[in-house]
Amino acid sequence: MRAVAVIGFKGSGKTTVASYIVGELKRRGLRVAAVKHAHGGISVNDEDSGRLFGAGADRVIAVSDDVVEEYRRSRASLWEVISQLRGFDFAVFEGFKSEFPGVRLAVARNVEEARELLTPLTVAITGRVAKEDHSGLPVPVFDLESEGERLVDFLLEKAFEPLPGLNCGFCRYGSCVALAEAVARGEAGHGECTVLSSKVKLLVDGKPVELNPFVQDVFRNVVFALVGSLKGVGSSPSRVELRVER
Repeated sequence: MRAVAVIGFKGSGKTTVASYIVGELKRRGLRVAAVKHAHGGISVNDEDSGRLFGAGADRVIAVSDDVVEEYRRSRASLWEVISQLRGFDFAVFEGFKSEFPGVRLAVARNVEEARELLTPLTVAITGRVAKEDHSGLPVPVFDLESEGERLVDFLLEKAFEPLPGLNCGFCRYGSCVALAEAVARGEAGHGECTVLSSKVKLLVDGKPVELNPFVQDVFRNVVFALVGSLKGVGSSPSRVELRVER
């Protein structure tokens, strides 16, 4: 799954840009997910499902012929969200301008804002700044109105699978953002991520759970030790799959 974070200050037009990218990617036949960072909390609608949630339900699901709307009370870190979306072709994240471990598209109203949003992971800029002199900016600037398709072409070329965001500290770069910056520069690959390259995979209710190397070793050693003690099992099995139901 490739992904991009659409970043910018409040009122810059991030949602407009993110919506355009999602629509254009869908037009090209991709399976697309979108994630919005809601800084001020989430406004629940006044329809029946929202009223049920507001009444205190821990989870509300409204089902129609082609859409499922869900509210649930939960806490989720960025890495948990990224992990759950890996079956999609592309994901568009709106916000997460400091912690997103992948490429970023800055939406800026002027050159000053654009410079504030520049990071080693900012691959392009769009927004009202495209209408003024932006010749001094170090990355491409796209006018969404006239160059929207070119912008999406560029993002498809530059975007890569985001790192887990666990910041486990086991790779030589020390954090997922630092490793993502090295990937963007062409100095590293995803194989250096000790989580993505893990030979231990954990699914809980069908959802993948990323494991840092210490936890991987615990799972691996315990499972192989238990299985190796069973009659009829070879002394050194190379692959074990275990499914447990409550």
